[in-house]
Amino acid sequence: MFDFLIDRKRRRFPQPAPDPVSAPNVEPQVKQEPKPAPARSRTGQDGALTALAQRLSTELAMHDLAAAVRVTWNPRLKTTAGTACPRTSNIDLNPRLGEFDDAVTQRILRHELAHLVAHRRAGRRRIAAHGMEWRQACCDLGIPGEKSRHTLPFKTNPRRRNYAYQCPACGDVVLRVRKLARYSACWACCKAHNRGKYAERFQLAPIPLEKGILLAKLRENGGAQGTQ
Repeated sequence: MFDFLIDRKRRRFPQPAPDPVSAPNVEPQVKQEPKPAPARSRTGQDGALTALAQRLSTELAMHDLAAAVRVTWNPRLKTTAGTACPRTSNIDLNPRLGEFDDAVTQRILRHELAHLVAHRRAGRRRIAAHGMEWRQACCDLGIPGEKSRHTLPFKTNPRRRNYAYQCPACGDVVLRVRKLARYSACWACCKAHNRGKYAERFQLAPIPLEKGILLAKLRENGGAQGTQ
């Protein structure tokens, strides 16, 4: 009976918790760092970038373009940083641009806006995608010396070229996935020597694919190519 009372008396007072350092069976708790929240996916129209495109267009006195231009995040873009549609004055950007500095996004925006500026200035006249008109627009938008292709580490999906053609006048090579139309001529030569109209003497001639690939690699820094 005496031992029983002593046990009850001891239970009235809570025993101190074991020291986690001295107790071998108790592991010290490690503070868990909070996991960063996943970045919100970018999609739809971007009001801030649209306002920037409108301001840049207004500074070039292109008020019609400023009223029409819209900038949208397009999740369907995978390898392309951005696209511009002169018909609708829309600029689509790759949401993966959010992985880089804001300066990269703004440069791509100006790159695509330069396409719209060049086409507006040209009117009905046909121009090369990255020709002198586009390069001048890049200078006006503050990105002189802009390259025609980006160097961002986006996953590429190369398309196999199955056909090769060469201009008999300038020697430029055009690689194609599908066959060209029967009457297709070198755009650069037609523009330079026939006021941009089709000329039979500049008609592109088919050449062996292996030869075309080799020539294209040798001439890849020789300027833009096109067909008409």
